[in-house]
Amino acid sequence: MVAYSAVLPAQPAVLQGHTRDVNAVACPVNGDLLVSGGEDSTVILWNAATKQKTGEFKGDPVLAVAVSPDGKRVASGERYNKIRLLDSTGKEIKTLEGHEAGLIALQFSTDNKLLASLAKDGGIRMWDAATGAPLAAPQRILDSLDSAAFSSDGKWAAGGAGGFVYLQNLAAKKLAWKSPQPANAKAVAISPDSRLVAAALANDTVILLDAATGKELRKAAPIDGNGLAFSQDGTKLAVAGHESDVLVLDVASMKTASVFKGHDRTVRSVCFLPGSQVLASASFDMTVRLFPLK
Repeated sequence: MVAYSAVLPAQPAVLQGHTRDVNAVACPVNGDLLVSGGEDSTVILWNAATKQKTGEFKGDPVLAVAVSPDGKRVASGERYNKIRLLDSTGKEIKTLEGHEAGLIALQFSTDNKLLASLAKDGGIRMWDAATGAPLAAPQRILDSLDSAAFSSDGKWAAGGAGGFVYLQNLAAKKLAWKSPQPANAKAVAISPDSRLVAAALANDTVILLDAATGKELRKAAPIDGNGLAFSQDGTKLAVAGHESDVLVLDVASMKTASVFKGHDRTVRSVCFLPGSQVLASASFDMTVRLFPLK
């Protein structure tokens, strides 16, 4: 168990609507559009301010979700290789096909024009965010991945598999580095300034790697994490805990700054709402919860 430096008893807002495990949650860069997706083959759109459902889409089991910075587009990555491009009400614009494995990471560009997607087989594709048209030639990280994440600027993609953490240079279309690890990376994340790569390893360790070299900088243990997310200012790292907790680490020290309780099953995904004062979490207990950090 983690020796917590602080346990915050803050009461979370509980968003209910899913009927099976919630696998993914995506926070907006701006605005209030929060998105979740899960094993019930449902994508739910929420207003994070009012805590109310504003839209819904039924497809296939969902592994990843994303919302565009302007709040006009939502992307859902499904287990059976498809991406659903939705509008801000949950209405389908187009089904995007071309991947050969389940989707585990999605990212809209900061100018709202592009959607990047990454599948479990390492395949990376780019799409027109308005129309869903495919753009550029597909890329590939040369391994089957268990976890993946894009940088917020869309220039990098990280992946974890087989005892390695990978960083792909999307502009150069080549692998930047491949860092060997003592255990598989169950989750990865890239800091907002793209200088750090975080990985939650299967040996109950969360590590920070130098994005320039792939070398380990700091670590925290024992922490069994399933999902990771940096705050918008890069000073905090949220961890979706396997033991039903949500942790927040101080990036500078990698010490546990706070821990949030409320879920009663594994937490799978986390993200920070704008301003980084509210943390959203998605759990196998079929709920999304919003934890105030202050």
